[in-house]
Amino acid sequence: MAMLEVKNLSTEFYTENGAVRAVRDVTLHVEKGEVLGIVGESGSGKSQTMFTVMGLLAGNGKVTTGSIKLNGEEISPLNFASEKEYTQKMDSIRGNDMAMIFQDPMTFLNPVLKIKTQLIEPIMNHNPNISKSEAVERGIELMRKVGIPSPETRIDQYPFQFSGGMRQRIIIAIALACNPKVIIADEPTTALDVTIQAQVLELIASLKDEIDSSIIMITHDLGVVASICDRIAIMYGGKIVEEGTTDEIFYNPQHPYTKGLLSCVSNPEEKERKELKPIPGSPPDLLNIENNCPFKDRCENAMKVCAMGLPEAVELTSTHKYTCWLSHPYAKKGA
Repeated sequence: MAMLEVKNLSTEFYTENGAVRAVRDVTLHVEKGEVLGIVGESGSGKSQTMFTVMGLLAGNGKVTTGSIKLNGEEISPLNFASEKEYTQKMDSIRGNDMAMIFQDPMTFLNPVLKIKTQLIEPIMNHNPNISKSEAVERGIELMRKVGIPSPETRIDQYPFQFSGGMRQRIIIAIALACNPKVIIADEPTTALDVTIQAQVLELIASLKDEIDSSIIMITHDLGVVASICDRIAIMYGGKIVEEGTTDEIFYNPQHPYTKGLLSCVSNPEEKERKELKPIPGSPPDLLNIENNCPFKDRCENAMKVCAMGLPEAVELTSTHKYTCWLSHPYAKKGA
């Protein structure tokens, strides 16, 4: 059984100009102990998919279709009789069974509260029988686990007294406070330099094994997914356009968008240096987007049929599938 299973999930945000279809019929899963990478440009719907899963949508956001199962239990808001019932359920899940590592350590931590206050909050919320002193000891243990020196004294300091890398470690410690089964990491290395990025990724991977959890890594950095992920889902225009193991995505990409992403980065294993080729154009506007191929306006292989709808996904292997009209024989004839 998958630790997290999402089926046909769609989320819309209602604005004065119309509905922004940020998440469109997304299906994905992550197994126990697995690391799944969700990759795509900014505005592809990666974070909003996971905010939907976590129940952290903005006030104008609404789940319109789909199922979300955590360890086999349905937690989609569509499955609850009232908003109050759903909120109570998610309050018990967030931080306990499922946690999120947010991408910006500069803004996530409250600058006027000590690290101790922010670190022990989830511990005490989900463990009502624990004393404050026991929660502080647990917080010190977590800080030591994520590699922060002298945690006994530093737990009483404020966020501004920590570097960016150390603040990110604090965020990781908060996410791990209750040993969640699923950890969602939303671009956790974005604001860090290359050396610190490698340290943070290594830390996340080692802690995953230690607490036996699953990780969903949201990123636009293909180097990140290559180093840590078991499987990769490529997301574009609010949809997953290709999914496969890390090797399948890197060595046998099928969707033109996946190929475009790979052409934007250098491969150190290649003997000959090649010119990097950026993808022309911009991601689609998700305001009232049509149900056709979202990549059609940027794809050099686009055909008339690409504007008429979406084909069924093609399964190359049990783990590798993609959605593109180029996979259909009659489309190649100019349909």
